[in-house]
Amino acid sequence: MTEEEKIFDVAPGEKYVDDRSRMTIFFQVLGRKFWKLISMNLIFLIFNIPSIIISFLLSGYVINVFSPFIENADEMAAVLFVYSFPLLMFLMVIPAITVGPAQAGLTYLLRCFSYELPTFYWSDFKDKMKENLKQGIAVSLINLVAIVLLIIDFYLYGQMTDNGSNFMLSAANGLLIVVFLLFVMMSMYIYPMMVSYELNLKNLYKNAFLFSIGRFLPNLGVLIICFLLVIGPMAVVMFSGNAIALVIVYIYYLILGFSLPGLVLNFFINPAIDKYLRPAPAQGNKE
Repeated sequence: MTEEEKIFDVAPGEKYVDDRSRMTIFFQVLGRKFWKLISMNLIFLIFNIPSIIISFLLSGYVINVFSPFIENADEMAAVLFVYSFPLLMFLMVIPAITVGPAQAGLTYLLRCFSYELPTFYWSDFKDKMKENLKQGIAVSLINLVAIVLLIIDFYLYGQMTDNGSNFMLSAANGLLIVVFLLFVMMSMYIYPMMVSYELNLKNLYKNAFLFSIGRFLPNLGVLIICFLLVIGPMAVVMFSGNAIALVIVYIYYLILGFSLPGLVLNFFINPAIDKYLRPAPAQGNKE
């Protein structure tokens, strides 16, 4: 709701009280900012090309899971574009794999959207990239190393369990899944805190870890929503086996694949962060 709409809803001398639910605000923002989300997604993709290339290369480890069922090159390509790469794209959306400064710029704009704050799209995106350049690069490199090690660990444990399962391997695999899940949850909080508060790397990761533990079930819920937004459209391709449907899904990734799940994340994450890190009403700028 714009400031003008608020003024006309309030009689002289009355104080405006916003009684809309967060879900109502989300769909109102989605309707008003739909075309801006598309343009932001396209701009972000340009800056995020390195992450896309890295994720594409990591897809080989995911393909290995399906390798016993692959009989020819055509099936390999189908597994890559229907199963493997979309799973890695989910990690880019969270974002565990991303170009940090560009992610900071996108996150700031989506944060403003979540609070219905006015923005200057390109200039704010560019300013937040510059402002968080060093920290964004550091976080993206740390997260990349962590996620690569976790994916390789999953690959190696998968190889070992193929040769004979035992209790210790099963326990280690279970622990690895928990660590992976907590790390993904931490990734949801790091960039919203980065663009909103003056925190060093140590405190960014410390707070993100605390949020991942303390809000585990709500985090799991929003992860499922984002997973459905990224992987859900592929279910149509899987059931139909239609190449046209696959093209349509990748067009969806191109125009809304990052900004739409990112909007969901910011609507969920920012109120939780501000509740504990800032007692004052939420603002769009760093403090």
